[in-house]
Amino acid sequence: MIKKVLLLFLILLFFTKVSVSAQPKPVIVPFASGFTRPLKIVHAGDSRLYVAEVGGKIKVIKDGSPIHNPAFLNITSKINNVEWAGIYSIAFHPNYETNGYFYVFYLVKDKFEGQLSRFKRSGNASSNIADDASETPILTIPFTDVDGGHRGGDMAFGKDNHLYVSFGDNGPGGRGTIGDPEMNSQNMNKVFGKVLRIDVDSPSPGDNILQKIWARGLRNPWRFSFDRLTGDFWLGDNGQDGWEEINFLKAGDVTSPRNFGWDFLEGNAVYRNCNCDIATSYIAPKFVYEGYTHNGGQSASVMGGYVYRGSKYASLKGCYIFGDYQSFKLGMITPENYALPAMKGFFSNVSYPSLASFGEDNTGELYTVSFFDGTIGKITLTDDPLPVKLESFTAKSDGCFNNLSWKTTMESNFSHFEVERSKDGIVFEKITAVTGSGSSGSYHFTDKNPVENNNLYRLKMIDKDASFEYSRIVSVNSVCPEREIFVSPNPATERFKIRGLKPGSKIEIYNASGILVRVAKSVNEAELELSLKGYISGIYSINVENTDGSVRKLKLVKE
Repeated sequence: MIKKVLLLFLILLFFTKVSVSAQPKPVIVPFASGFTRPLKIVHAGDSRLYVAEVGGKIKVIKDGSPIHNPAFLNITSKINNVEWAGIYSIAFHPNYETNGYFYVFYLVKDKFEGQLSRFKRSGNASSNIADDASETPILTIPFTDVDGGHRGGDMAFGKDNHLYVSFGDNGPGGRGTIGDPEMNSQNMNKVFGKVLRIDVDSPSPGDNILQKIWARGLRNPWRFSFDRLTGDFWLGDNGQDGWEEINFLKAGDVTSPRNFGWDFLEGNAVYRNCNCDIATSYIAPKFVYEGYTHNGGQSASVMGGYVYRGSKYASLKGCYIFGDYQSFKLGMITPENYALPAMKGFFSNVSYPSLASFGEDNTGELYTVSFFDGTIGKITLTDDPLPVKLESFTAKSDGCFNNLSWKTTMESNFSHFEVERSKDGIVFEKITAVTGSGSSGSYHFTDKNPVENNNLYRLKMIDKDASFEYSRIVSVNSVCPEREIFVSPNPATERFKIRGLKPGSKIEIYNASGILVRVAKSVNEAELELSLKGYISGIYSINVENTDGSVRKLKLVKE
């Protein structure tokens, strides 16, 4: 029987080594940066993204800009190892907008335990802050080696609104050692090497946990996902030494037991004799590729990903995107009846450094996570027609102003540009919006209130369906010895702004009789907004005293 299985395996391997030259070929563009060892990125049903750092923080990306401080959640004090063994995964309840619940799996400080807990948002659905003290423990996993063992630890809600959680086999996993030495993966009295299905809305979701085993036979199921359209289950399972595998289970499949084979099988190869009919006992992998011993001593570590269901790239729809942590390469498995040449393998020159995870936003667009670089990339496709094609984008200094220019050669179903500015390349602010021409055009904008020294600009290009892309970042150095200070609008009715201020400037406002009616101080080098509520109509004098003692006099008309 073993010889027949091995022969079948070799035949399958021959046919699965498919050329990777098929199109489409994704391109990964920068999306966000400044994170410390991120491991997971998810959405909560709206346009925001949430990034989990292994060290114990979850941070929000809002409108494309990360909010690094304050963090959405900070449980650093509870984390076992802030560099390697902390938060592994997060998942937001399907009714998060209403109940504010989200779930965190992390490794507990000073203990050989993994903890699955529920936390709660502070405030309403628009809040970017969680209650750090709102933890409700659900399940504790008694690992024996939290610093080196297989923990798995991914989470996702299925279309049935149940929380699915994966756990590794608890084996040490060292090179050349025996895999799953305690034979946990096939033991239904242990949660190791399993996927659990938990009804988090039940009164006691962590009770009778062995009865909630949904699938078994896994070694280190680091990342899995559900196809948001079909509900199909996809999982990347890290191999021992020989083979890495992508597992698949169609939604509604009633196979019992759901057994992916480890440690009787590694990929399609026999690892330990099961004294059974392998073909009928286990679910064969969707895709297998070479690990260390079959790859010239080059390490491999599969990163499970997502099926693309976004609206931007028609030729990617239905394709499963995955990767490998050791080679950093991206791979793809195309669906059945695919219109273009089929593919099942890795692209030759598409990679992302220190690839640790993939993510999906609420529109179905996909992202990559770099563990050591602390960056988030976005998966795009240059071969599909885009709503807008940006040919150029430049920024030049003109005295105290910065002139921005950009040009497009194609606009289709495109809405508008938002010009964003940053001092550090991490936090960007919108400074204006420019409507698209509808076909192609040249655009100009003058930033009359740049920050001192270096200014970083990018364009947020927004389509009519509210999806968007970012341009590359351009920089310009702004040195303005005598910054123009002016009042806008003037005349004013309810509010006005003093623009061009430097930090620390003192503002004094006098009425037509020369009586001091208001004193303020600028805290921003760009502008200060003040209210005219309660002020009578007339002419007001404004003295702006800078920190160097110089004074600028302005006039304001209150209508």
